[in-house]
Amino acid sequence: MKLRRWASTVFIAGYLLSFAWGVAAHALKLGLVGNTISYYFVWDMFCGWSAYDNRTHIVAEDNEGRFYRVREPWGAFTPYSDVDRVNYDVSNHLTPRHIKHVLAHSKHPQIDRVYVVEEIWGKQYNVPDKLWSYYFLEPKEKTSYYNLRAIVNSRGSLIESYPSWFAVQTLQAIADNPRLQRESQQATPYYNTFFNPAMQKVQGATFQKSGESGLNTN
Repeated sequence: MKLRRWASTVFIAGYLLSFAWGVAAHALKLGLVGNTISYYFVWDMFCGWSAYDNRTHIVAEDNEGRFYRVREPWGAFTPYSDVDRVNYDVSNHLTPRHIKHVLAHSKHPQIDRVYVVEEIWGKQYNVPDKLWSYYFLEPKEKTSYYNLRAIVNSRGSLIESYPSWFAVQTLQAIADNPRLQRESQQATPYYNTFFNPAMQKVQGATFQKSGESGLNTN
């Protein structure tokens, strides 16, 4: 009985210490991408779900201006379904190492630079055609958005880096919204969720339906 109690105490204490270590490391931004195990000890686990799917395309350019698709000649590793492992690295932390590894273990012309391009599309287009026709009364016309994420050399060293498609959309939304521009100019280093309509002079504003303003919600 005492052995069970000691084992339970050690397990609970070990878990709480691991959890506290994970929260502290996440709050201080220490070792977030150092290993996979740390991901299971932060409070925002699996918080990055979105309505968009993504794929990472790696294109190499040689010194004569010809382009090649960078893929493992020995076959890509697909841990889940048929999606290559490189597509799970949405933040591109390990993509330069992946490029260096593939180019170092394959035969190819002299590579000048490598482009990392992300492809984004709505996840609703992933459903089978039968389900699409049942739920959506419109043709299934998949639309992809392409965004340049990084440019590296053949050794995997970063030359240029660009924000993700989601970050670009956020910046464009702020740039196109006068109210958000004023809010950002008046922002403080603290979290502020208070919104005072009186400061924005919208007490007497009238709101109309989306169809009347030229916007279509369909």
